[in-house]
Amino acid sequence: MPRAPRNAARALAAALVLVLTPGLARASYRAKAEEQTDFIQARYYDSDAHLYRPWLPALPGDLAYDYMWGNGVQFTVLVSGTRYNPAKYGQTLKDVCASLRRYWDGAGPVPGFKDTYLPTKDAARYYDDNAWVVLGFVEAYEVTKDASYLDRARETQRFCLSGWDGKLGGGIYWREDKQTKNTCSNAPTAAAAARLYLVGHDADQLPWAKRIVDWTDKTLQDSDGLFCDNIRLDGHISKYKWTYNSALMIRSNVLLYQATKDRKRLAAARRIADAGLKRWVDPDTGGFTNNARFNHLFSESLLRLYDVTKDLRYLNAVRRDASFGYRYVRDPEGGYHDAWRKDHKPGERKELIENAAVARLFWLLTPYPDVDELQAQAEKAEKRKDWKRAESLRRQAAESDAP
Repeated sequence: MPRAPRNAARALAAALVLVLTPGLARASYRAKAEEQTDFIQARYYDSDAHLYRPWLPALPGDLAYDYMWGNGVQFTVLVSGTRYNPAKYGQTLKDVCASLRRYWDGAGPVPGFKDTYLPTKDAARYYDDNAWVVLGFVEAYEVTKDASYLDRARETQRFCLSGWDGKLGGGIYWREDKQTKNTCSNAPTAAAAARLYLVGHDADQLPWAKRIVDWTDKTLQDSDGLFCDNIRLDGHISKYKWTYNSALMIRSNVLLYQATKDRKRLAAARRIADAGLKRWVDPDTGGFTNNARFNHLFSESLLRLYDVTKDLRYLNAVRRDASFGYRYVRDPEGGYHDAWRKDHKPGERKELIENAAVARLFWLLTPYPDVDELQAQAEKAEKRKDWKRAESLRRQAAESDAP
C-alpha cells in the first residue's frame, strides 16, 4: 500500500494536534454566527422599541439606545442573518430598519442620519455613520429584493456626497462641522457608490467612487501603503492608522475592479491588503491587533479580495483571526469581550458594537469551509489517494487555526 509523501504526513500530524487538543470544541461558522446573533437579540435588543442598548450590563447614565454607529453594525448582522435564515431574522430586520428612522434628521441642506436618537442640539451628523448605513441598505436590498432598502440607500448616499467640497482638492468631511476630511468618511462612501453602481445600476455613482478613491489615495495614503486617519483644513495630517480605514480602501478598489476590470485597481487592493497583514496580524496568534470593533471590516475586505484573486493568504488570515476570537475572546457566560486579546477579567462590560462586529465576522465567513470542514475534505482526498490535495487542505487548516 503506497504511503503519503513525507511533507503530507507532517501536515497531517500538525493538523491532528490542532484537532485533538483538549478543550477546543468546534462549531461551524454559521453556528457561531447564530449563537452570537441570538445572544445580542436576547441581551441588547429592546423588542418594543426595536432598538439596541449600548452596554451589558447597563449602568446609570448610559444611553437607552446605542449611537447610530453601533446600530449600523448590528443592522448588517441582521442583513447577514436574513441572508441565511430569513424566517428567523427577516422580520427583525424590517422592524429595526423602521426604528432607525428615529435617528433621521430631515433638516437641510441635505437630510441624513444623526448620531443619536435624542432630539437634542448636541446631536451631530457624521458622514461616515451614514456611509455605513448605505452599505447596509444596499446589502439588504441584495438579500431581500425589497426596493425600499435601495431607496433608503440612495437617500442616505445623497447626504454622504454632500460632504464633498473643493477645499484640499476635494474629499468628504468627517462630520458637518467641517474640521477634518477623514479616510473613514471617504472610503466607505466610495465603496457605497461602487455598490450602488453594481447592485442598483446607478450610473452616476461610478464616477463618484473613482473620484473619492483617487482623492483619498493622493491625500491620505502613507508611504507604507496604508491610510492615515485624517487631514485638517490647514493641511496637517493625523498619521494614526486604523484597520478599517485601509480596509475600506481595499474594498473600494476591489469593487472598482469588478465594475471596470481595471487591473490597476486590483493591484492597489492587494498592495494595501499585504501591508495591512504585515502591520496588524499578530504572528504568534494570528489575531488582528487593532480595535476589535473594526475586525469585521478588515475581514470583509480580505474576503472580497480573496473572492476575486483566490489567494488563500487572505482567507486563511480571516479564519485564523476568527479562531483566535472564538478561543480566547469569547466569554463562557455569553458574548465576547471588547478587547481582542487573551487576558480578560470576570464581569467586564460588553459593548454592543464589539459584539455585533463578532457576529458579522462569523456571518461573513459562513460561505467558506471552517477548519473542521477542511479536515473532513482532506480525509476524503486521502481516501482517493489524492495526496497533493490532502496536503493542501491540511495546510489550510493549520494556517487557519489559532494556536
